[in-house]
Amino acid sequence: MAHETGVDFDKVVNQGPGLIFVVYPEAITKLPISPLWAVLFFLMIFTLGLDSQFGMFETMTSAFVDEFPDLLRKRKTLWTGLLCLMEFLLGLPFVTKGGIYLLQIMDWYSSAFSLMILSFLECVVIAYIYGVDQFYNDIALMIGRKPPLWYKLSWMGITPFTIMFILIFTMVMHEPVTYGDYSYPTWAIMIGWIMAMVSLVPLPIIMVLETLKQDGTLSQRIKKAMRPAEDWGPATKGHKEMYYSSLPPNQQKPNEDMQMFSVTNTNSESEKALLQSKSV
Repeated sequence: MAHETGVDFDKVVNQGPGLIFVVYPEAITKLPISPLWAVLFFLMIFTLGLDSQFGMFETMTSAFVDEFPDLLRKRKTLWTGLLCLMEFLLGLPFVTKGGIYLLQIMDWYSSAFSLMILSFLECVVIAYIYGVDQFYNDIALMIGRKPPLWYKLSWMGITPFTIMFILIFTMVMHEPVTYGDYSYPTWAIMIGWIMAMVSLVPLPIIMVLETLKQDGTLSQRIKKAMRPAEDWGPATKGHKEMYYSSLPPNQQKPNEDMQMFSVTNTNSESEKALLQSKSV
């Protein structure tokens, strides 16, 4: 394409939505059997977007349902439909004539910084605060076997290192948002940074609030705030017993629900023995 148009390569290939919807389709027309490649390409884009949407949407839906179970758990279908309607209405401005400029500023700031920072912190929390071995045991409890060693190496080193490298590279090479030859005004750039910070600001706020709720010195409060909650674990009592047995000895302190489960289980065994003796 650069050879045919007589311009430099960096002038033909630009980052952003135009890369997928303008540059790639034009490049596909140059290939043999271009209609076949066009169908495969846009089918790939459709399934990729659909898969990403399912994951992100279910994460948001489950977060609200887990936070307000009494209100939303029995109304999950209705709540899911309401969220779909809200996202549909919020997405309408992006398909207007000037929507590409809104999409560009969101893609430029929101997906670059906040996504990388949140992903890096997730790896650090799982691998070094919650504990990668305990996370291994949790997965084994759910699927019946431990994942391969490659996952542990990825969570502890490969993935966070790669994310941090991409984040530093993005920050060093960062430039104010542009779309083609259009340079955004200062107020639009400020809006972009605000959108990037919306998902990051709650992290230090919640961290400080949770630390203040604890008792003891500052170091003791931080250690307590970094531990799982007392009711953390599987929902069913049988799985809870297996979960507590997988914890380190200093953390094997079943809560009241576990104690109730032990009493209930003992009573049920006694009842079974009594029924068997009567039948005999």
